Amino acid sequence: MPKPSVLIIHTGGTLGMSAPHRARLELDEDAHLERLIERVPELAEIAQIRLIAPYNRDSSDMGPGIWQELARTVVSEGGIGSEGGVDGVVIIHGTDTMSYAASMLAFMLRNLDRPVVLTGSQRPLEAWRTDARANLAAAVECATLDLPEVVIVFGDLILRGCRSSKIDASSYNAFAAPTSGTLGRIGTDLTMSPGALRRSEAPFALVDGFDTRVLAVTLFPGIDTGMIAADVRRAAAAGTLRALVIRGFGVGNVPLGGLSDLRPLLADASGSGLDVIIGSQCYRSHTDLSLYPGGRALVEAGAIAGRDMTFEATITKAMWAMGQPEDSLRGWFGRDLAGEVTINERIVG
Repeated sequence: MPKPSVLIIHTGGTLGMSAPHRARLELDEDAHLERLIERVPELAEIAQIRLIAPYNRDSSDMGPGIWQELARTVVSEGGIGSEGGVDGVVIIHGTDTMSYAASMLAFMLRNLDRPVVLTGSQRPLEAWRTDARANLAAAVECATLDLPEVVIVFGDLILRGCRSSKIDASSYNAFAAPTSGTLGRIGTDLTMSPGALRRSEAPFALVDGFDTRVLAVTLFPGIDTGMIAADVRRAAAAGTLRALVIRGFGVGNVPLGGLSDLRPLLADASGSGLDVIIGSQCYRSHTDLSLYPGGRALVEAGAIAGRDMTFEATITKAMWAMGQPEDSLRGWFGRDLAGEVTINERIVG
């Protein structure tokens, strides 16, 4: 029986750096693959591996344009959506913005029929006590499974990409899905959570339009919202801003008194035709704008509740949704597209 086929797309990050100096290794695709197989020989036992290396960047230099190119590469090189193609795709990515990339790819790669797995490491592949070898082997194994989603495989967890957040800069368990739990765990056995996976009967579609005119503001006690309002007015008038994400307190509560009163800012945003999305600063969070006067004032001003989405998913969904003019931002945020949000009647907005 032939081995499954897996496409590895190397984009950079710590995994591919030298040790101990973390210099970026400029290797061609054949040299990259030879190095991976030498260091992680089990890869060749798990699957037939093909590797391409379109980028070699720190993840802080990755962004929407590259995510779009990456989604197109997954489709064209991996044969996604066709009867042929590889059984799964692994993307080696830096950890700092991996959750943003995974979230955007989940929105762009609609109705996946096979796994797209992001992984990386906290230490380079050549370092002592590296986590790169285990992460990469687990990611390739997951790419051979019936797992039709964009996922992050890191440490001992399998996470839905658009529910993930990086929570630790030094632990080997660097990622979590704070509002939804895991899809699976990696130990002596690889086990999936029963009923956790999403499946779609609709045909695959690459929907990769986006609009980056989004600004995020984190509230804090004593903030002078008037300064932000002035910037918002200027940006809206210049056409450089279309949506504002506000990270409120608790379940989306916001100040209504003194210099921190958010209502003038909301009035400016509404008058400028901007959409305002309200999220929460809490690690495990959801927005319920019906509970407090601040939240109810947001509803009256037309704000959109971020519900239980991660910050990474909220930002990338706003960018993606503004690139899909067939519905409004409010309309897209009222829909669960890739498992990124829990829709229920109690959460208002």
